Amino acid sequence: MKTINMIYPPLRFEQQRSEVLQRYRILNGSDVHVAAQIAQTTAMALGVPIVLASLNERYRNWYRSAYGASPAETDALQAFCSQANLSESAFAVPDVREDPYFANDPAVTGQQKIVFFAGAPLRDPDGKRFGTLCLIDSKPNAFGEGRLALLESFAAIVSQDICVRSAARYAVRDLIEAEHDKCDLFDLAMTDPLTKALNRRAFFRFAEREVLRASRHVKPLTTLMLDIDHFKRVNDVHGHAVGDEVLTRLVACLTANIRDEDLLGRLGGEEFAMVLPETEPLRAAVLANRLRNAVSELKFSGKTGLFSVTISVGISEPGFADIDILPALERADTALYRAKQNGRNRVEVAPLDLGEPSLAVA
Repeated sequence: MKTINMIYPPLRFEQQRSEVLQRYRILNGSDVHVAAQIAQTTAMALGVPIVLASLNERYRNWYRSAYGASPAETDALQAFCSQANLSESAFAVPDVREDPYFANDPAVTGQQKIVFFAGAPLRDPDGKRFGTLCLIDSKPNAFGEGRLALLESFAAIVSQDICVRSAARYAVRDLIEAEHDKCDLFDLAMTDPLTKALNRRAFFRFAEREVLRASRHVKPLTTLMLDIDHFKRVNDVHGHAVGDEVLTRLVACLTANIRDEDLLGRLGGEEFAMVLPETEPLRAAVLANRLRNAVSELKFSGKTGLFSVTISVGISEPGFADIDILPALERADTALYRAKQNGRNRVEVAPLDLGEPSLAVA
């Protein structure tokens, strides 16, 4: 049978999403990618002062490749360069002032004073056009076939870069969605749907792992059994909706006061169990009393006004011969029963020798 390695603490989507974006930060779809080096190399190779990738809006929102113009100038040049999208092949206009189509354009007659203009289409592998790689100069420039072919080559590089990064953006999005699905499945399989504590099956699975780890490394480990005092009365007097709120807020309170590596599971009804790795029983008793006090300070709104609840806690630890968590939980449950008998709202520590009385610590 294949062994499934389970993870605790439970996966949290925002943490997983952040890790994916960090791992693939160079492909992060939420950022604008600036490919200025490609534009600069194109300008140096072809001897022009300005190079600009004029893209459709869908791509312009996340990909930019420009050299020789400030961001403000680039935005102003985009309108002029968009006219190049009408050309299906590479072109060069040595002097736009002599071309009827461009001569009266504001970018030619105005502040930009464009004189030379050349471009080559940017396309995906299927031939779909998404922009033009444009060259601009403020003086006439004779452009031969060799340089036009070089411009097409640079346009192919830019096109490939855009396609790869576009695919990567979708890949990162898919990875994030996969992590989201993984976290959702983890919640469904491992957590109690009401309280979000570990469900019974998951708790025992993780607890067994911690017992074996503690035994292997000769580390202390403590188990706690706890439940809400007179919880049936809460449901009978205030209704099950209020009872559900009590359970949910109880787990939130417990979670806020324990470590990430501590296990908290709902075994059924108002009964919960905890496993505290690398913790001796007396230190666990200190924590249990802190939890007991924190829970008693919670206020709930019921049919008869505000009310509070208390918890009773039993504590034990695995014996040297214990190979699973059940004996320790049974001793903790026996200590919990004694806490109930001795007045509730208290903590009892069970000895390993069941012939000895439990130790009351609250």
